[in-house]
Amino acid sequence: MSKSEESEKQWLEQLDEICSNLNVDPLTVKKSKETFLEINKNYTLDGDVLHWMACALYVACRTSITPTVQSGTAVEGNCVSLTRLLRLCNISLIQFFNKIKNWMEMASMSTDFKERISRLEHKFAVSTVLFRKFQPLFQEIFTELTNEPLKSSSKKRAKQLPCTTNALFEFTWCLYICVKGEFHNSADDLVDMYHILLSCIDFVFGNAFMSRRVDLINPEFTGLPSKWLDENFQMPRNPPCIISTLCEIKHGLAVEAVAMKEYSWRPVIKTFFQKGILKGNSDQLGVLDIGNFDNNLKSLNYLYETYVLSVGEFDERIFLGEHANEQIGTQNKVSGEEISQVIATFGPSGRACPDTPLTGRRYLSRRAELLTPVSEAKNSLARLAAYLRQAKPQPSTTLIRFFTECDVEEEIINTNIITPCNGWQEQFANGLKDCSLSNEMTTFRCNMVTCLYYKVLEHIIREEHRKKPQVSLKMLVKQETYQMAVYACCAEVVLHAYGAHSLKFPRVLHVFGLAAFHFYKVIELVVQALLDKLSRDVIKHLNAVEEEVLESLVWTSDSPLWEQLNKTSVPASTEVYVQDSLYGRRNNNGLQSPVSTAIERILTPIAADQAKKQLFKDPIKPGQSLLVTNSSPVIVKGEPVSQTQAPSNGETTPTSTPKKNNSLILFFRKFYSLAVVRMNDLCTRLSLADEELKRKIWTCLEYSIMHQTQLLKDRHLDQILMCAVYVICKVSNNPSNQVERTFAAIMRCYRQRPLADNHVYRSVLINQSSGDSSPERGDLINFYNKVYVQCMQNFALRFTGRHRDESALSPLPAGRGSAACSPVGLRVCEAHHLYVKPLTSPPPHHHHLTYRFSRSPAKDLQEINSLVSREVGLGTIKRTYEGPTSEVGKRARYAHSVARKLQGLVSDRQAV
Repeated sequence: MSKSEESEKQWLEQLDEICSNLNVDPLTVKKSKETFLEINKNYTLDGDVLHWMACALYVACRTSITPTVQSGTAVEGNCVSLTRLLRLCNISLIQFFNKIKNWMEMASMSTDFKERISRLEHKFAVSTVLFRKFQPLFQEIFTELTNEPLKSSSKKRAKQLPCTTNALFEFTWCLYICVKGEFHNSADDLVDMYHILLSCIDFVFGNAFMSRRVDLINPEFTGLPSKWLDENFQMPRNPPCIISTLCEIKHGLAVEAVAMKEYSWRPVIKTFFQKGILKGNSDQLGVLDIGNFDNNLKSLNYLYETYVLSVGEFDERIFLGEHANEQIGTQNKVSGEEISQVIATFGPSGRACPDTPLTGRRYLSRRAELLTPVSEAKNSLARLAAYLRQAKPQPSTTLIRFFTECDVEEEIINTNIITPCNGWQEQFANGLKDCSLSNEMTTFRCNMVTCLYYKVLEHIIREEHRKKPQVSLKMLVKQETYQMAVYACCAEVVLHAYGAHSLKFPRVLHVFGLAAFHFYKVIELVVQALLDKLSRDVIKHLNAVEEEVLESLVWTSDSPLWEQLNKTSVPASTEVYVQDSLYGRRNNNGLQSPVSTAIERILTPIAADQAKKQLFKDPIKPGQSLLVTNSSPVIVKGEPVSQTQAPSNGETTPTSTPKKNNSLILFFRKFYSLAVVRMNDLCTRLSLADEELKRKIWTCLEYSIMHQTQLLKDRHLDQILMCAVYVICKVSNNPSNQVERTFAAIMRCYRQRPLADNHVYRSVLINQSSGDSSPERGDLINFYNKVYVQCMQNFALRFTGRHRDESALSPLPAGRGSAACSPVGLRVCEAHHLYVKPLTSPPPHHHHLTYRFSRSPAKDLQEINSLVSREVGLGTIKRTYEGPTSEVGKRARYAHSVARKLQGLVSDRQAV
């Protein structure tokens, strides 16, 4: 017998022993063995083989069907305890989550199963966060825990004694996880589960209070009555509610918590008493009495164990054990800074505070303080509630009055706004049914979305009228799909504020039957309306949603985008870009559509030359950029160089090109912007700094988007980007310039990008489904060899030494805000090295000249203009500053063409 065969035999014996201890049925044992042997044959399984066996056995157990005693019925799974499985295989929960992700990719598991693992992972993250909150909160209300094991002894006591603080701690956590099990579909929603935990602590405190357990309750707890310790203390008829006190001690929203207690907690507790799970008196008290406590604790443990076995989840009682850190996979007890490691282990799909997207960093202010996951969620929800405090789920009187002033009849308002909104509210309520919310909580959240919708709609309507007063608002009001997209975006804001992971994006699109291509159009408008109203976490989330839409969701085969592309060709990046000036970024909060309005996003086609602004050759002459006064201090650097003077007239000559769809122009402006930022980030991580090489990569990527657009269908932008980087580095490599990068290196650097997901390169569409067969999928290398090379080989050969054609390289766009992040700033003229950037720190004075708006004297600007004019020559028009009195006189000396250009520039910026 060979060594490999001997090892394989030992592995199978180990697997048989584990299955025997877990009492696994023979069919599941056989399935797990076959899967394990197949994966081991095709892949190298690093690390402890037992860990991979745990993955094989868990997948086999959860995908098996177990018949029941009742005729004709069966249950999914075979009731194997995940916690026992992991203990027998000597693997922690965190290790298991890392291994199972790789196993699912190797075994080509279904998307549904991967989603279930993702939810299980997120539930564990939420439970870990909440247990960290629970322990100090319990100790503040009740007396100190002792060092004795939290788990009660299994031996029967000769005499029943009053429960100890440790036993009460175990009882409270068990009661919470049992109640949480009744909200199975929303058990990973952080805010809701936190408020359920507060309700549980309030319930246990009420029972201890009414039983006058002075030995259990901390006398220094602020929620106690002032004379609690007096012997003559008069007990109230009902226990006090400490929800508000708990929300003050630890982050929580009292109104939300009380509503959750009343409409979600109470009905479940009532059923527990009715079913005999809990024993007490008719007022749901007496739970802690000597005759009831032990039975109640045993009953809760039995109930929870049955639940865990039926759904195949981890046992949350491991937090109570002495070896919790070993079973979870953390170094210490689950408290303190260890929680950040627990959450960070999960990657972007499970992180409570995800990274900031690449394209959203410049318009998000820094955090004022480091927030925990619970306080982050509480902050988002509190700001949303404060913004909607006086709002009603109907159009405001000011909005109705504004419509009347703009000649929008009441019938149109009722038909096109109020009636559709009521229908969308009903759709959203149906979508919330999966969250196991009470009818009252569902109505409350639907009203919150509707209130937010009307406030956002009012902001959009007013801004639209301000930018285009000549356009009738009836055109916008009658666009039902557009308004539905605004309502869906508001629903996404509310869902995120509540931490509703069970309805995470893009679920909201399915709820409303909305295409991602229509949804993306309103995200920026909603952000503009809410930028100063909501927390940075919500704004950051909307930016991440926009990136997700642009990178993949709009490219699905059923997207309306393909219908538009059948009518017109994909524009080049030079045809869609608007000059990304410093003024535009600072006043538009980093958003990318400075000349677009709501009407333009949907209806009006525009001429190509109107959308075609010069990004790559700035027509603004030295000094002219200073015409726009910015309240932010900036630094202007002057460094003379010997270059050919740029033409003084930078205007673009209009051409008689056919009109293009404005919404398509705006879409590709955002899409190209995202693509170039992703490309620059990946090149930086790969240490590819050569500008010519970047232009080649961009040219290749742009060609694939414009002329091989089918490569994006049902795929991801990053998949095409990584292939473009690989092929250009490969054909550009030479002995003097070693730039070749392997796919392994590219994928390793890609994983380091914020919000990157390894699923992007592990599962790529190879061939569409034909007939009854499922689509063929493979990894990125497989896609490159079978699909990408066939489409791009001839074009890529143009960049080799024999076919080199530098004149065909596309100009490299500045990217979405990349100039603002560049250490040298924004270059305002190609004739010489002159840059403008935000002044974040005091500059050294011996290398460059500095002018600070509204602060520096006029002579500083004169020195800069003098330096520039010496290099450019006498024929160039420049602007100097000699004081407010000379402003009108100097403006009259401008040439007519320059004045017209400046006026157009100012008009565009005012339209932002």
